[in-house]
Amino acid sequence: MEDRNMAKTLLEMAAEIVTAQASNTQMSSEEVSDTLKRLFGTLKDIRDKEEGIYPTLEPGSTGKGQTSLAPKDSIQRNKIVCLECGKEFKQLSKSHLRSHELTPKEYKKKYGLKTSQALVAKSLTAKRRKLAKDKKLGNKLAEYRKKKAAGKV
Repeated sequence: MEDRNMAKTLLEMAAEIVTAQASNTQMSSEEVSDTLKRLFGTLKDIRDKEEGIYPTLEPGSTGKGQTSLAPKDSIQRNKIVCLECGKEFKQLSKSHLRSHELTPKEYKKKYGLKTSQALVAKSLTAKRRKLAKDKKLGNKLAEYRKKKAAGKV
């Protein structure tokens, strides 16, 4: 078994791969630099996913950052953080998840969320719950189900 101190760093691995590629393909110094940066980023993303570190944005940040935000902590009072890209929303829509080639069901499964969990900020869930109670939607639904069962609908 290899000693932890003897393990190669991500930069060393990326440099070896780019060196091997440059020895087989003619590359400008700019291409080598760009390839090294992209490869390093890719290796870092893979390592972070293996270690359970999910992408997220720090408040006020515009770029992609990495923190160890747990999936259940991504659903906050006034926002929900997409664990794929780190963007913040009031509601994580199907169209946004489609940009990551995921359905809500696949997203929940991937991050270990309950299938019944709404992908919505807690404050929006509370607002919707209050509105439904104020309009007595639960009572109306129960009435409709009784009528339907009796064959009156």
